[in-house]
Amino acid sequence: MFFALAIGTRMGYIVASRGTVHQMKLMDRHFECSRQLFERQQEMQREADLHKRAREELKASYEVLALWLHRVGQSVDEIHFGAASDEERMRAKAEALMGRRPWEVVSPPASAATAEFYWSPEVLRMIRELQGPHAQFVSRTRLTMMQPQSGEASRPSRSGQDAWDAWHRLHALIAGIKSQARDDLTAAAPGSERRA
Repeated sequence: MFFALAIGTRMGYIVASRGTVHQMKLMDRHFECSRQLFERQQEMQREADLHKRAREELKASYEVLALWLHRVGQSVDEIHFGAASDEERMRAKAEALMGRRPWEVVSPPASAATAEFYWSPEVLRMIRELQGPHAQFVSRTRLTMMQPQSGEASRPSRSGQDAWDAWHRLHALIAGIKSQARDDLTAAAPGSERRA
């Protein structure tokens, strides 16, 4: 009887120890899964933070572009409307603006140099395209300003029409750059991969 009791007790210890080993293995697996899940969540958070930071830097660089394009458009308008004006002050301002070096007007300023790294190649190409039309606009506007002003406003002169067309072309190029910048920003938006 004692022998049977000893064997029963020993079997109970063996079964209990195997159950404990099994429980320990389950706990180890649970802790390992929890650790891997935590590491993956940390990695995902780092990636999200990096993406957010890159998005903010991209947006800031395109804000620099937007301000510069606004100044270029404003300068073009001041030249155009100043040249067509009868006021001597406005004509003098237009003349002064046309006297600026073209590459200073239609090239991004040095303060935008760090932002240019974020601009797409298409935006940079379109900015370079501004130089020729701007030079044409200035030369055609100068020709218009040199013509004697007649009291007859019924029909614009050929050089006046050329200046008007060049003004429209410049604004169309500026609008194209803005549109491309908008496309660049929306392409980099979170979830845009799903839209594509």
